[in-house]
Amino acid sequence: MTGEGIAMERVDEANPWKVLKEETGYDCRYFSVRHDRVTLSDGEARSYHSVRMKYYGVCIVPVDHDGSVTLIGQYRYVLDRFSWEIPGGGARVGDDPLDVARAELREETGCTAKHWLKIVEGAVSPGISTEAVPAFVAWGLDRGAPQPDATEKLSRRRVPFADAVGMALNGEISNLPGIAALLGIEVRRQRGDLPDSLIDLLK
Repeated sequence: MTGEGIAMERVDEANPWKVLKEETGYDCRYFSVRHDRVTLSDGEARSYHSVRMKYYGVCIVPVDHDGSVTLIGQYRYVLDRFSWEIPGGGARVGDDPLDVARAELREETGCTAKHWLKIVEGAVSPGISTEAVPAFVAWGLDRGAPQPDATEKLSRRRVPFADAVGMALNGEISNLPGIAALLGIEVRRQRGDLPDSLIDLLK
């Protein structure tokens, strides 16, 4: 979209990359690492290393009847710190993301939801990884007992939706898909671009 007086330069969307050689340097259940030899428009051969995901993330903002959101806390091994996040988990490439989201919400919070809406979907790190994460909002919740995986040590915290947005903005929630989901809901709430039943919960 352009505004008055703003010119948009012509965009060439053609693929400028030419692959000279593809080589898998590492392969496991969750991803493979490719070491490719490529050229770009200047014609100079160079190496390009990338992670090709076999699993991708799915995340959910569960909005309760009082407008609160359940957050999941856990110590993240790779980050070497404790992290507050919205519920979510991994899905195999090709799995239906909504089916996975329903299962992850039930597993981590014990909740099932009558209503679901995809808020955003985006590439997590498009320069090095193929992973793209869809994020949903779920409401009309029925609560039950969480059923966490035996390998997970999870904490749970319920906060008002506005507080969760604040945590996303101040870095207390630090995973980008969760931040994008919370801010996407907030922007759409302000625009009135959500189902009325959800807007009523978020007031």
